[in-house]
Formats: sequence, structure tokens, C-alpha cells
Amino acid sequence: MGAGRGAARGAPVSVELSVVIPALNEGASIGELVRRVARRLERLEVPGEILVVDGGSTDGTPRWAAEAGARVLTQPGRGYADALVTGLGAATGRFVLTMDADYSHDPDFVDSLWARRGAADLVVASRYVPGAHAQMPLARKLLSRVLNGVSRWALSLPVRDLSSAYRLYRRAAVETAGLRATHFDVLIELLARLHAAGWRITEVPFHYRPRDQGRSHVAFLRFALAYGRTLARMWTLRNSLESADYDDRAFTSRIPVQRYWQRRRYAIV
Repeated sequence: MGAGRGAARGAPVSVELSVVIPALNEGASIGELVRRVARRLERLEVPGEILVVDGGSTDGTPRWAAEAGARVLTQPGRGYADALVTGLGAATGRFVLTMDADYSHDPDFVDSLWARRGAADLVVASRYVPGAHAQMPLARKLLSRVLNGVSRWALSLPVRDLSSAYRLYRRAAVETAGLRATHFDVLIELLARLHAAGWRITEVPFHYRPRDQGRSHVAFLRFALAYGRTLARMWTLRNSLESADYDDRAFTSRIPVQRYWQRRRYAIV
């Protein structure tokens, strides 16, 4: 799918933006979502493609997505991380936008993310920065706040919303990420790995609303276990020499031994 003046004339146009939408039994909403995203790309005059990554739907999701103009991929494994990695690997655009299939991510907000592409290598639609709003049940909002706060503190990341899946990546940044997560914890792993590698990250305020159709596919216990494992691995990464900001962080580290040796090294050098 293409958008822009070159595409309208029939001239070959390289893909500038790939939109990746993981989906599982989202037949009630996927067709209209694909059409709305396509209209946004056309209005922005951005040569793009829309990739729907299907996780084994039984309600006709792949058919509705294809009829709306998306390129449909079947993920080889299971889980959100596998779907996301499949989509990122198949994307051909210079930038990759990821979003949910259930309308919790407003397609019109693509404009705001796209407008910030020059400011960072990863732009996050954030529910927790000034000007943002999260329309969620109180219990879920509190849990989300706690998980994001703990992750942000433990990994020393300059991001308030680590679990937002509505993002715009520079494709070069995710090509060498080396992801290992298996669930929604892949979102935290991506942030930690990109920040550790020195890529720039920024957030834009976003109004999040709950899904319109279907049911959530998040199994909390499975997610909690995966989250714990990923947080431990990313904590190790963030406190290793592989992190681009290791020297600065180690000097003021909360780990006494690490802080001591880093300051000793500075004194000797």
C-alpha cells in the first residue's frame, strides 16, 4: 500500500513508513482500522505499507484485513513478542509504527507520532506525561503506574510509559535489538536495549481509551512471570559496560560496590 504524490502517478516509491498491527481475533475492528490508517498515510502523503500480523485468528481477521488493503502475515509462534518481531522483521519502511488492533490506539494520532520522527529514534505515545490521559479502570491504572514506575526506577530509563505499544521506531534502531522476550514484556526490553545502545527516545502525550471490541488477550500471571524475567535481564544489561551511558550511571550508582569502583577508576585516571 502506498501513499503520496509519487504513488499517485504510478512511479515506484520506496516505503517510508511501515505500520505493524499484531492481531488475534479482531475481526470486528481490523478492517475499519486498516482503512483509517491508510487514509492517514494518504493525507500525510507518506509512502507506506500496513502489515497485520495474525496470531491464528478463527474469526476471519486475516480476510478482513486483506480486503481492507493490508499485507497479512502469519506469525510462526505464539504471543505478542513473536507477532511484534515478525512484523518488525517484515517491515520495509525507514520508520516502523506499531499499534494495537482494538482501537485503543486512535489512528488519527499517527500524525502526532510522525511529526516527531526527527526528534528521536523511538517516539512513544505516552499515557503518563503531562497532557496525557489514560481512560482505564482504577485498579488497572494503579497496577500500570506501579509496574511502569518500578521498571523506570530499576532500569534508570528516561521514559514514563514503558508499556505503551503505540510507538514510532526508526527501523535501523530495531534491526539489531536481539530481542528475547516472549510476551508484552518485549516492550520494556525494546526500550532498555535501544536506550542502552545510545538511540534517542522521546514521549508525546496521548489519550488512551479501552478497547472497543472483543476481549483482552493479556494473561496476567503469564505476563507477570515474563515481566520479572525480562526486568532482571535488562537490569543486568543496564548495569554493564554494554550500556552507552554506563560510565555516568556507575558514578552515581545505587549499587555501593559499583559506585565505589567507578569513582576509584575516575580518581586513578
